[in-house]
Amino acid sequence: MMKLLSKHKDSMLRETINQFQHGIIYASTIQKGLLPKDRHFEAAFSDHFVYYQPQQIIGGDFYWLTEKNGVYYFALADCTGHGIGGAMLSVLGISLLNYVINKNFDNLGDYLTELDKKWIETFNDENKDIDFNNDWMEITLCSYNPATKEFQYSSANGEFYFCNQKKIELLRGNSYPIGGWQIEKNRSFKTIKREIKEGDRIYLFSDGLKHQYNGMNRKKFSRKRIGEIISNSSHMSLDEQCIFFVEIFNDWKQNTVQTDDVSFIGINF
Repeated sequence: MMKLLSKHKDSMLRETINQFQHGIIYASTIQKGLLPKDRHFEAAFSDHFVYYQPQQIIGGDFYWLTEKNGVYYFALADCTGHGIGGAMLSVLGISLLNYVINKNFDNLGDYLTELDKKWIETFNDENKDIDFNNDWMEITLCSYNPATKEFQYSSANGEFYFCNQKKIELLRGNSYPIGGWQIEKNRSFKTIKREIKEGDRIYLFSDGLKHQYNGMNRKKFSRKRIGEIISNSSHMSLDEQCIFFVEIFNDWKQNTVQTDDVSFIGINF
């Protein structure tokens, strides 16, 4: 009798695990369906690459792209956590971006300011006296007008590399994320404008890339190494550069468990 009960429990456990795995795979299909396709990038930019590798099939990283009045808006975001929780936050982030972009703001940073307000409202409990939460999203939002060549960015604790024929720069915006612990009562996000010329490139990346440990001595990949690889391979096409970069990253990681969701996007103007 005990053996029969044990076999029954094992069978139920296997069935539960199988259902969970199928559910995660299906959720991955949905999450990927919410992300921009290659054709969307091709319509906006002369060239691009996307390396997107969630830690647990689904995750908290996402990228986003849309067009409004001849201007392309695009973003890379990293939400709290990974796996199911992070994926749910990524869906929230995409939904709120789609909502706020329909507002008519003069400055790009105002979209992040509005996004921050809506994010906080989502987590506020009306039945409790709580003014802040610790669920956050780091995001870099950019806009590009192909007619005027105007490029703007606004960042909530995000960073990216800007590369032209002369130099490579690490660019940042505000030092606080969307949501998170609310230290400032009235937060706003600044808008920064850059001159864009044909052939200029930007590289957006999430924390998972720079924080990945190696297989030898537990050192992190680091933003410095990211910048050095970009600089040393800037003569390559973006496709070649992506392959080159991923080979270096995988060689660095080796058999070490991936520590977080990893996203890396290159765009050529």
